[in-house]
Amino acid sequence: MKEFSKGSSIDLSIVDEIPKIIPVLPLRDNVIFPYMIFPVLVGREQSIRAANYALDSSKYIFLSAQKKANVEEPTNSEIYLEGTIAKIIQILKLPNGLMKILVDGIIQGRIVGFKDNDRFFEAEIEVIIPKQEDPRELNALIRQMTTLFKEYVKINRSIPAEAISAYENIDEPDRKLFYVAANINQSIDVKQSILEKFNIAN
Repeated sequence: MKEFSKGSSIDLSIVDEIPKIIPVLPLRDNVIFPYMIFPVLVGREQSIRAANYALDSSKYIFLSAQKKANVEEPTNSEIYLEGTIAKIIQILKLPNGLMKILVDGIIQGRIVGFKDNDRFFEAEIEVIIPKQEDPRELNALIRQMTTLFKEYVKINRSIPAEAISAYENIDEPDRKLFYVAANINQSIDVKQSILEKFNIAN
């Protein structure tokens, strides 16, 4: 079961404190969603420099999946443009030279353009605020998602039963969606497609 941050949906006042240009951390075999607290193992020198820079400045970093996980040194075109703006909570430097960073997903974002930086990936990031939905349609979709998620947890032994109670304790529709997306066993492409949606009903 993935750990999600507690509290209400995103406080939009936080958007003003997110820098327009922040480091980009390409992820292999993983998609991190808003509200998700997750440890990321960092080993590439370029990614270590990006994490250290973020920690020393605003602590914000953009998490985006690689299009192909087996690519050791991805180029700009091999990184998805849509991802999650996160804040680094903690960094642990391991004896083997690797680094483990604990990140807190804040809000969806999209790369507008990469900056000329040969030390690490850095880009101008546009904050994505999901569009408002028709409450009646949205409530119907949430009920349907709830039913399907409960059935999924019952037949999937890799997800603890407590995932249901954790899900039911979430009030905000976007947090419910991202919670389900983080806890289902699906390909990177499928999970990535959720981050590419800018309204919940779609």
